[in-house]
Amino acid sequence: MSFDETIIHCGAPALCGIKPASLFSMDGSVFASGRQKLRDWQPHFSKHKRYFVSLRRQDGRILLFVYDQTLLRAVITESRAAAYLRSKGYPTERGFQAVLAELLHRLASDGAFPHEVGLFLGYPLVDVIGFETQQAAGSRYSGFWKVYGNVESARRTMNRYKSCSDSCMKWLHGGLSVPLAAEKYTKL
Repeated sequence: MSFDETIIHCGAPALCGIKPASLFSMDGSVFASGRQKLRDWQPHFSKHKRYFVSLRRQDGRILLFVYDQTLLRAVITESRAAAYLRSKGYPTERGFQAVLAELLHRLASDGAFPHEVGLFLGYPLVDVIGFETQQAAGSRYSGFWKVYGNVESARRTMNRYKSCSDSCMKWLHGGLSVPLAAEKYTKL
């Protein structure tokens, strides 16, 4: 997959404002080929409070965190989510930026992958806790994430994410840039 295709395939829902964040890796050489595009795209996306953060390089791969600040702030400041994050050692009392910085620090480190990242990615808290405590054993459905709670709601959300990525990919292949494909989707 090209740089642009990878961004759309993995990050379109966050770039289109329907998902708080996306986290994915790509080959370092593919990332290097598109690094300037990220710089060029950032003014367009930052107008909508959407951002790209490149993280650790491991085994020749780059971890990319794409987020919609407005949606992400709403998710992690919700009272039950904030209490959960506090229990995981996040500095929720210091606000959104401090919590985001802590997540990015944890993702960039070589330590264990933080299970709570699912909350930042928009997964329901019941599913994040279910995966953390039960792994795959108790899940009721599996798609973009393991579902332990409301299967129908999760399916609708997953279908919406897939439809967004598929539409943006079609527009990308039709000649639109990543920013223009995301903009077209948000106007639907």
